Amino acid sequence: MVHLDLASLIRTIGLLGVAAIVFTESGLLIGLFLPGDSLLFTAGLLAAQGYLDIRWLVLACFAAAVAGDQAGYAFGLRIGRALFSASGLALFQEALSRTG
Repeated sequence: MVHLDLASLIRTIGLLGVAAIVFTESGLLIGLFLPGDSLLFTAGLLAAQGYLDIRWLVLACFAAAVAGDQAGYAFGLRIGRALFSASGLALFQEALSRTG
């Protein structure tokens, strides 16, 4: 049986978890519900404490944000027109036209 404490878990998958959340927040529609700013603050704090390597953290966050932006752009390019032409999304269109 493998026993991991919290510090070992953070060192093992913390960087991957931060990168996954940054990717999801910057590129996918479900990212609106994720706490990205507080996550980055906490990840920086963990890096200052020695749990994460700041160099890898910065590189992973940058790569995840760029990849997420590209995924969101590709999704919008492919699905965007269909989203605006769908009759069931009239409320979405109305709300979007008021904000723009």
